[in-house]
Amino acid sequence: MEATMALKLIHFPMTRSLRVAWAIFELDLDAEIETRPFDRAKLKEPDYLALNPLGKTPVFFDYGKRMIESVAIIEYLANKYAGGALSRNASQEEYGDYLQWMQFGEAGMGGYVNQLLGHSFLLPEEHRITSMLQWATGEMQNCLAFLENSLDDRDYLLEDFSLADISVGYVLFLLKVSRNGKFMGERVSAYFDRLRAREAWTRASALQP
Repeated sequence: MEATMALKLIHFPMTRSLRVAWAIFELDLDAEIETRPFDRAKLKEPDYLALNPLGKTPVFFDYGKRMIESVAIIEYLANKYAGGALSRNASQEEYGDYLQWMQFGEAGMGGYVNQLLGHSFLLPEEHRITSMLQWATGEMQNCLAFLENSLDDRDYLLEDFSLADISVGYVLFLLKVSRNGKFMGERVSAYFDRLRAREAWTRASALQP
């Protein structure tokens, strides 16, 4: 395990580490971002498993303290190093909505998108199950409808841009790059366009090995 380092993200383009890179730029933090090419086989090699025993992304270090969950990492960074910027606390009216959207991006919507991608092209063809793909697609559409209705006339999920937009925005990015953006409604599409127009998103999504 790497130790005695400052803030460091091991980043793989297009993976969940993109959430962390995006947050680092939004929060204007002084952090090292080591960008590596994504290779699923290399994530299972001993050197990488020493960093993340699950063989997943991301891996983040705060002076040797390791974190591996992207949504947890961005909340940690905001509250420990940015005075709670882009976050919400229990004294604020939006706190409940903030927590819900933070979790929705991964626990609420992310799982269905994972299944959709897996059973459409990520899994070996012999392991893909049509009924699972159909189920995941339907559940994902339900999530998008909920998001469409929730946005109403707002630019972001809350009154202003927050980490919740990073959580949810990454899942929308996965839908776009997997050619499933056609399922997005008008409001969701416009919302994602606003996210992609942010300077921090542009910087994070441009990172290459």
